[in-house]
Amino acid sequence: MDGAIDHRIIVCTLCRDIPTGIKSGASVCADLRSRFSARHEPALAYGFTIEGVECMAGCARPLTVAFQAPGKASYLFGSIDAEADAGDLVRFARLYASLADGWCNSGQRPPRLAGKTLARIPAPGKLAGDRR
Repeated sequence: MDGAIDHRIIVCTLCRDIPTGIKSGASVCADLRSRFSARHEPALAYGFTIEGVECMAGCARPLTVAFQAPGKASYLFGSIDAEADAGDLVRFARLYASLADGWCNSGQRPPRLAGKTLARIPAPGKLAGDRR
């Protein structure tokens, strides 16, 4: 990463935890911002912005978290456990930042996220088999 903030982590702030009914997106944003601070993750601190949004239509699998960057595949994860999955979200961020096109298979993703992928969306102009 060259130090530019070009990677985004987007967290749904409207999702409610199914058992408790608590909206945990805002606290996940705060936790990730703390984990991505220069003190904790200096290699990632200046390359990511963490944002909340009120809905990403992952309501059947709350809490949803997305990763985006220009020229890279985007990811949407669902059924995120605010406490248990935080470390793997940071690990995925490290992986995602290292991938030129953002493309990885489920075996490369941190274990707690491998089965929580709702979507992997190719970057514009990067569709497999696109021979224009």
